[in-house]
Amino acid sequence: MNMRLKAFVKLNCFLLFFSWCSLASGQQRTSDSRSLTYGFVSPNTREGLKLDDAIRGLASSEEDNLIRQARAFGCVAQSKIGTLKAVGSWSDGAEHSVVLRANTDASTMRYVISILGRNAQQKAALYFHSNSSGSADIYILRPQVHGRTVRGLAGALDQAGIEFRTLVPTKRSAVVYVVDLKREMRAKIVAAARRMKARVTARRGSAEFIGDDSSREKARAIFENEIRNYETRNSALITKCRIRSSYGQP
Repeated sequence: MNMRLKAFVKLNCFLLFFSWCSLASGQQRTSDSRSLTYGFVSPNTREGLKLDDAIRGLASSEEDNLIRQARAFGCVAQSKIGTLKAVGSWSDGAEHSVVLRANTDASTMRYVISILGRNAQQKAALYFHSNSSGSADIYILRPQVHGRTVRGLAGALDQAGIEFRTLVPTKRSAVVYVVDLKREMRAKIVAAARRMKARVTARRGSAEFIGDDSSREKARAIFENEIRNYETRNSALITKCRIRSSYGQP
């Protein structure tokens, strides 16, 4: 097989895999029912962190405390909440973070990340809820070449024009999560996957930042409102799970 034919086969295999993932996501539920849902929250409040600072932060007590708090909401989510230590990365900065994963509804994940965001004094937290009618996508890229570092992957994502991303370090490399709020990044994801030699999983759904990026005080008020509304609508569940709205506050 000549080189040109090999390249053609590899490209079409990649596109076939990518299309299959996208089609599979179309079979997801259409309402705010229980489905695969992600949350992204950081415990960091310092400004100006770089990638190395964020990586060191993965071993911090504030990271471990956020994970403990997140796992305590399994009763409310009616699902085990998986947690992954992660690095939230952008073109000129980074921070240590946590990825939450649960089979739950959007309103419950909004509630959970609102409590975590308030307790960690964050400006914003992000969620993604899988459904076939949403206006957002989530892409998960898994490099197939071992030894790719978080720094190396961040550089490849910069070159592909993907400014905001979350990287979860693994023993051999890292897994990359990208939430596309407007479903407009597909071409950049394809370019990044080729550059990183990564497999891609794509899901459609609903996503939103909760909080206020301009002010921690304004963000706290938004978090509190989200918490209060959820607990009013779900008072029996909150009582059953023995959750107090002040849970985990410093």
